[in-house]
Amino acid sequence: MENLPIIDRDAGIKGRFEPYDTRRQELTMEDRDYLIGRAILELTHAIRKKNNACLKAVGLTGVQTKSLLYLVDSKRKDLTINGLKEYLGISHQATQGIAKRMADKGVITLEKSPRDGREKIIAPTEKGIRLRQQLGGSAVGIGEYILAGISEEEKKIFYEILLKALSNVEQRDRL
Repeated sequence: MENLPIIDRDAGIKGRFEPYDTRRQELTMEDRDYLIGRAILELTHAIRKKNNACLKAVGLTGVQTKSLLYLVDSKRKDLTINGLKEYLGISHQATQGIAKRMADKGVITLEKSPRDGREKIIAPTEKGIRLRQQLGGSAVGIGEYILAGISEEEKKIFYEILLKALSNVEQRDRL
């Protein structure tokens, strides 16, 4: 028999993760789901590792980068901590901490709202805008990296499957 991974749910896949032909008849549906889940985790880890290396070079964390992209790309002048909190889907306190660290790095400014002194308006600085330009199309670069060698038809199917998977996660999170 080929040198294929041994499926052991208690210990994961023993040895290095190797692609497994999920169309093989001897696999149960449960085994296929497990291997697909493992492959998704491995892909997530590889993307995070590559992304973190790129972000380290510019001095931002992943959530700070996501925040900066949102702030610069939206071009709105009235973005607040609450608006960023809603966008990120995290607590108010966490959002305040992220914004403070970004302000300390000089990529955003925080100013009291003239309408409500309790609220802070967030705006990118020139440094933040330059950094956004430096980041460029990082999602495009990662997409090209991941999708190399995949046909247009396969990309279309993959995208549809990803949307369904994301919807499943979002629905489960609401329960």
